[in-house]
Amino acid sequence: MNCSKIASTLLLFCLLLGFAVVSAAAADLSISAGGGVWRNEGDGELRFKDNPSVDVDYLDYDDENRGYVWAELRHPVPFLPNLRLEYVDLKFSAHSDHAFAWENIIFDTDTATETKLTQVDMVLFYNVASVSWFDLDLGVDVKYIDFEFDADGSGKSFDDPSKTAEYSVHEDEDLFVPFVYGKVRFNIPESNFGIEGNARYITYKDSDALDTSIKIDYLFDVKPVKFGIELGYRYESIDIDEDDFSGLTFDIDIDIKGFFAGVVCKF
Repeated sequence: MNCSKIASTLLLFCLLLGFAVVSAAAADLSISAGGGVWRNEGDGELRFKDNPSVDVDYLDYDDENRGYVWAELRHPVPFLPNLRLEYVDLKFSAHSDHAFAWENIIFDTDTATETKLTQVDMVLFYNVASVSWFDLDLGVDVKYIDFEFDADGSGKSFDDPSKTAEYSVHEDEDLFVPFVYGKVRFNIPESNFGIEGNARYITYKDSDALDTSIKIDYLFDVKPVKFGIELGYRYESIDIDEDDFSGLTFDIDIDIKGFFAGVVCKF
């Protein structure tokens, strides 16, 4: 499944739907969207089946600048939830500074590795409280995670530890994870500044995950479309046990965090 195509299609659908409704009825509907760069770092552990855990620090990953986009559709139709879509392309790559095990192979130091955690979120939510300076949204989020791990280097097989050879492994797993979702926003009176925080959380058997962020944004007074900037900090904690989800062959326990900056627009 191509995650970037899914994200592009969903975002385009959201925008086209909003434009169509606005053109047809000029109802109390709003569309906002944004995108930018998330400067993030990752730490934690990965493990293939019953192999020893791999400390992410051993893989020697540097901080990464990764792109993100989002779009949000709010409408006046009673009982029908509003929609928010998000996409982030997370990737870390480097040469390891420690030996590690994956797929029954002990890879030597200086193995080239790459870890990807591409994500698409579809949030259905209701605006449960709204005044001129305050908004509260509650709903559910379904997060699609495409996990990929690649390693290419010399090492030894568990079956024949006396022989060193060149090995290459590729792991590609995907799963859908449901979250509860909440967002609060404060619009600073007599200004174009806003402060916004959101959080989504799930716990299931031995797995749990948290995705939260806080930001400040500023919208310039330009019509008919308002443009602006956003600055914030995002933290993700993903702890997935392979035994909790059928078909998985790995455990992942990783924290991803860092500042982000981007542009926003509102129709």
